[in-house]
Amino acid sequence: MASVAGSRPSRRASARKSFVVEESSEDDAASMGRVTPALSSHDEQEGGGEGDGEEEVTPVPKRTVAKRPSRRRTIANIPDTPQTAILNKNRRIRRPKSGDDVEQSQLLDGVDESTLLAENPETPSKRPTAPRKRKMESTHHRRETRMSSSTSAMSSLPTPEPSASPDSQPPSRRRESIAPLADITETTVNEAEATPRQTGPERSTIEIINPMSTTLEKPMDIVLKSRALGVPAVEEPSTPKPRMVITHLVMTNFKSYAGRQIVGPFHVSFSSVVGPNGSGKSNVIDSLLFVFGFRASKMRQGKISALIHNSANFPDLQFCEVEVHFEEIMDLPDGGHEVVPDSQLVVSRKAFRNNSSKYYMNKKETNFATVTGFLKDRGIDLDHKRFLILQGEVESIAQMKPKAANEHDDGLLEYLEDIIGTSKYKTPIDEAAAEVETLNEVCIEKNTRVQHVEKEKDSLEDKKNKALSYIRDENELAEKQSALYQIYIDECNDNTRVTEEAILQMQELLNMELENHQGSEDAIKELQRSYKRGAKEYENMEKTTQTMVKEMAKYDKEIVKFEEKRKFLMGKQKKLEKAMQTSRLAGSECMSLVEKHSDDIVKKTAEIAELEKEMRREEKELADVREGLKGKTQGLSDQIAAKQKSLEPWIEKINEKQSAVAVAQSELDILREKSNAGAVALREAQVKIESIEEILSSKNTDLENRRAEKAELENDAMLLETELRKFGQKEPEIRSRISSARQKAEEARASLASTQNQGNVLAGLMRLKESGRIEGFYGRLGNLGTIDEKYDVAISTACPALDNLVVDSVEVGQQCIDYLRKNNLGRANFILLDRLPQRDMSSVFTPDSVPRLFDLVKPIDPKFRPAFYSVLQNTLVSRDLEHANKIAYGARRWRVVTLDGQLIDVSGTMSGGGTRVARGGMSSKPVAEVSKDQVLKLEADRDEIERKFQAFQEKQRQIETSIKAKRDEIPKLETMIQKIQLEIESTTRNLADARKRVQELAAEHKPSKTDDARSVALEKHRSSLQKEIEKLHAETAGVEEEIQALQNKIMEVGGVRLRSQKARVDGLKEQIDLLAEEVSNAEVSKSKNEKLRIKHEKSCADAEGELEQVKRDLEKLNQDIERQENDVHGTKQKTEQAQEALETKKEELAALKAELDEKVAELNETRASEIEMRNKLEENQKVLTENQKRGKYWQEKLAKLSFQNISDLGEEEEARSLPTYTKDELADMNKESLKAVIAALEEKTQNASVDLSVLGEYRRRVAEHESRSADLAAALANRDNAKTRLDTLRSLRLTGFMEGFSTISLRLKEMYQMITMGGNAELELVDSLDPFSEGILFSVMPPKKSWKNISNLSGGEKTLSSLALVFALHHYRPTPLYVMDEIDAALDFRNVSIVASYIKERTKNAQFIVISLRNNMFELASRLVGVYKVNHMTKSVTIENKDYISMAS
Repeated sequence: MASVAGSRPSRRASARKSFVVEESSEDDAASMGRVTPALSSHDEQEGGGEGDGEEEVTPVPKRTVAKRPSRRRTIANIPDTPQTAILNKNRRIRRPKSGDDVEQSQLLDGVDESTLLAENPETPSKRPTAPRKRKMESTHHRRETRMSSSTSAMSSLPTPEPSASPDSQPPSRRRESIAPLADITETTVNEAEATPRQTGPERSTIEIINPMSTTLEKPMDIVLKSRALGVPAVEEPSTPKPRMVITHLVMTNFKSYAGRQIVGPFHVSFSSVVGPNGSGKSNVIDSLLFVFGFRASKMRQGKISALIHNSANFPDLQFCEVEVHFEEIMDLPDGGHEVVPDSQLVVSRKAFRNNSSKYYMNKKETNFATVTGFLKDRGIDLDHKRFLILQGEVESIAQMKPKAANEHDDGLLEYLEDIIGTSKYKTPIDEAAAEVETLNEVCIEKNTRVQHVEKEKDSLEDKKNKALSYIRDENELAEKQSALYQIYIDECNDNTRVTEEAILQMQELLNMELENHQGSEDAIKELQRSYKRGAKEYENMEKTTQTMVKEMAKYDKEIVKFEEKRKFLMGKQKKLEKAMQTSRLAGSECMSLVEKHSDDIVKKTAEIAELEKEMRREEKELADVREGLKGKTQGLSDQIAAKQKSLEPWIEKINEKQSAVAVAQSELDILREKSNAGAVALREAQVKIESIEEILSSKNTDLENRRAEKAELENDAMLLETELRKFGQKEPEIRSRISSARQKAEEARASLASTQNQGNVLAGLMRLKESGRIEGFYGRLGNLGTIDEKYDVAISTACPALDNLVVDSVEVGQQCIDYLRKNNLGRANFILLDRLPQRDMSSVFTPDSVPRLFDLVKPIDPKFRPAFYSVLQNTLVSRDLEHANKIAYGARRWRVVTLDGQLIDVSGTMSGGGTRVARGGMSSKPVAEVSKDQVLKLEADRDEIERKFQAFQEKQRQIETSIKAKRDEIPKLETMIQKIQLEIESTTRNLADARKRVQELAAEHKPSKTDDARSVALEKHRSSLQKEIEKLHAETAGVEEEIQALQNKIMEVGGVRLRSQKARVDGLKEQIDLLAEEVSNAEVSKSKNEKLRIKHEKSCADAEGELEQVKRDLEKLNQDIERQENDVHGTKQKTEQAQEALETKKEELAALKAELDEKVAELNETRASEIEMRNKLEENQKVLTENQKRGKYWQEKLAKLSFQNISDLGEEEEARSLPTYTKDELADMNKESLKAVIAALEEKTQNASVDLSVLGEYRRRVAEHESRSADLAAALANRDNAKTRLDTLRSLRLTGFMEGFSTISLRLKEMYQMITMGGNAELELVDSLDPFSEGILFSVMPPKKSWKNISNLSGGEKTLSSLALVFALHHYRPTPLYVMDEIDAALDFRNVSIVASYIKERTKNAQFIVISLRNNMFELASRLVGVYKVNHMTKSVTIENKDYISMAS
């Protein structure tokens, strides 16, 4: 096992803690952040690839460390400054939530949650320990030593109980108090607030918890419990379960195996590999190690390429490969087995010369992790190689140390714990222990802080009690002063009630006027803003609409183009269809004429034949008549025959000439007809050109008119826009004038109202100053300087003395006081400039460079700077309360006021805030003195400018409307111009086409020179022929006359019969000649019509082809138009919607403008009447103001009274607000008695020497104590939870290990006794109280010998002991495969037989492949695999052990 231990990685995963500190507040520099321990584990990675030297890795166990989610704890720090204490008081304390703790189910994967949540097991009573007493005593001694050392390290620390004081803080609303106490304590005015009483915390102690201090159940008690339950007997399973076996090995060029060699098949239970030494038996095991992913060093080679076979016959092989064939079988009750269908699997590995290798499963490439994972899933223990027992290593299993010397080594404890499965608890236990230690330190720290705060709080008790006594007197004084002030207020109320009734009627009239005219400047401003927003929206909508209109114009232009093109194509289509129809009709007519002439020719030819036949009969009869008269007329007939014969050449010539004349006349007629047809078409085309030119001229005129109209609109729009720009340039100036006039009028009105509201004191003194009766009086301090409006609330809160009056000297002040007293005008405080001490008013260094209020004030005269410094001094101004706290409570105390009116005094008290804050103490501009007439004049000037501005805006709107109308009209004109341009382009194309047609017609029908020459030639030829015919007739006329005379004589001789017969023959000849002429004319007409038909058919075909092209173009055009219409439909809808929305917006703007104008008019009317009524009302209210001033003075005095709430400091519940008395109760009181009591209390409180700041400090200490106590309680809870988790994990580990240990120990005893027949072996704990501290001992008592340590045994005894342990572990956790290499080498004959018999008989649920040379071993095997070597090449043969089979049968 030494080699096994050397290849194992560390089982203890190293853990490292990292801390993340988060700042809780950037302003709280003294407070600590949150510390978050994040536990991370780093597992050793198993190698899966091969390097240069050794490319494969030895399989190692893959550890999974349970990861705990990081927990965040808040560690509070003791504040170093009062500021920190206040911040901690105001800040909500974060208390630990249950969700912050780690869930116990997350501590360990695979552990039952119910087990983790269970209570710690009870510790059973002690029992006597097992034998080996001496060892146990020493173990006890060591254990007691450790326990005493850990106990001595424990210490107890005081722990306070949780405080009963509440977490909530007093209300933030505070008011300035007249008493010094108000500057440093919480105050409550006129309201009651319940605050629970605070109880002092009691001190207690906490203990430091040792993570391993919890006493768990004793290991031997667990063993006894386990054994009391009984060890289950090894029984055959009731139902067969599948197990994986190796069927055979296929080795190719592996070590001594050359070529492809099959080793096996192996038996499913017991196979033995036999063969002489050096034959290659151990290479069988090496082949399995090779496939299972072990390194070459485990196969007795330096590198993986050395595994390739090398011999004389095969000196240069490039690879080696081993295939392991697996299958699953089902053991049957009768001892047989059956193979699970489709369970066959082949795992192989192939190595190459370059020291690389590849893994395969079923011939598919895979990786090392997949192969090892598959084998582990099937139960093959690759972590400890329990399936493999090599030669000489069998005894090393039992010779392992009780416990590993370090985390990189292996001992028997680690070996057994990994097999039992409790090693998975080690890392979580270490982590939990470290967490407990860390939480112990946190608890110590928090407890120290609690004690420190508690001591500070106790040290303030005496001072607190003195301050409480003083506060009670202050509360009584405030109560008496409240009663006296309420009496004064009641008297003032009675005096003012009568005056109020007097002005009530006028106020009601003013209210009615205001109700009737609801128009106000705010409403008008809102309407103006709405109108501007609407105008801007309208402008944007108009731009969007214009863009859409332009897009639509573009679409319209495209559509016009398409329509013009379609119109042109449709016109062309109609023309072509008409031409086709004309050509068809003409062709059909020509065809009809051809057919008619053909029929006429056939008919007339037949008639000619009939007539010739008849004429031949008649001529024969004529000949018969002449023959009968031959004797009488022979001479005449001979003369006629002679003369006719002489005429035949002439007649033949005449016939030829007449035929030629007919042909020439026909051709001449065709040429004339052709010339006449072209002239008609040319005239029609010229008429069409004239019509198109008229249309084109009209459209050009229209285009010029539209362009001129567009240019005129653009010019007008440019002029209007120029004028509008001028208006726009003037508008800022006019608006500035209006704003200035309004500001002047409002400031004058405010100044006048302010002066009137200052009351009798300031008004009287100002009148005294204006009359020149007093010099050196400057007025109210707040009016003698300015400050940014941003700081109005801050300075009004921090400096009530702004209402003081400023004078030059004591004498001037005395004059003012005398005047006030004499005229009974009231009281006033004065600042004497000549008595102010000299102060250093230069800039000072301030925290965070925050400004002083004094530096922000701008006096109207430098001489008033000392007066402002006397009341402001070094008061600082900050942005908010948090910033103010940081500044006020630094190393040097500062008086700080926030922008929202919260004041922190130097003493630490806070005041101000609330829903109503002081403001108006100083203005951002110097206060001017104005009269009522000046105010009225300024307001009149303002109204006049506003009226002019309204007229200006109306003119501006009219120009904008005109520009918009013209700009709207321009796109429409552009669309019309584009449409006209497209029509002109289309008309121009039509004109070009018409002219081209005229040219074509002229070219087509123009008589060519050939035709003209031909016509002239034909005319001349025809005339020549006519003359020749006439000449021939003239030459033959005499002979014909002679023949006619001779025939007449014959007729006279022949009489009537001859004449009639001759007349019949001549008539037939004339008919035949006439018909022949008609046939000739028909043939000429037929030929002519045939040519015309061909011509018309060609024209029709050409027109038809052109018509098809036109139709295709038209169809494509229609598709384009349809697509364009689809595209433009959506745009058109959006455009229409945009135009409708624009029109709606325009109407809304018009309505809004009308409403604005109406409101402005109403406001102007209301202002006039309102000003008049207000002036009258102000005059009447002067009287009321005089009476109300006194009441207000006492109201302010009453409001400044405050009742100090001290119930949170342990006082009994008492009234928290000053009482308000009824009128009857006030009537029963005596003012003089109240004044006497008040004087006594004032003297008592003024003479008292009390530090009231101690109360604020005491409150902070109480709040801090509560916070620290809560933090400590949370830390203790976290620590106890962590300790509980640690104890649960330790208990689970101990219980699980001892139960497995007990089972393995009993099985070991059984196996050893069975093998040795009388010996004994035992696994025992070195430390009986803690099996994990010292490890496990393997003790053996061979037969007839004493107990010995296994290291003192002989080789055979060591082998038997190790085999007993192997078999015991097989019972506890079976593995389906065992491969043993000569484990019987050190055994004698008897022990070999015993081991072999055990393997054969007792292990039915595993496959054993044993390499052995001992016949006692291999003779019991079911199958023998023989290995032998020939020419340095190993071969194998497998045989059944028939002797054993026959013996078994």
